[in-house]
Amino acid sequence: MPTNQQNPGEQPVAKGWRMDPIPSRPAYKDEDGNVRIPIWLTKNGRHAADTEMVLLPSEAGLLNERLTDAIGDAPTTLQALLHADVIAKGPGVTVVSKLPHSA
Repeated sequence: MPTNQQNPGEQPVAKGWRMDPIPSRPAYKDEDGNVRIPIWLTKNGRHAADTEMVLLPSEAGLLNERLTDAIGDAPTTLQALLHADVIAKGPGVTVVSKLPHSA
């Protein structure tokens, strides 16, 4: 009868391809305005490559919304503001246009 040869507490290795964010390298915007997310590619638990996922700003926003929904966090007031016309963003500061979206 076969037995499980894994050590107790060891995580099972996912089969197939997997993408994981590189914890030491933050996402950033490139000179063309694309959002770049550094990732590790692995196949059957073995490192295959370091690369970047390149997203248009609209795609990054959609990914952000989908991840927030999947995690189950309720939208914050800041997230609601970010759906408005954002003029400028910086660390701790978001400037939103007073003009309505239809203007």
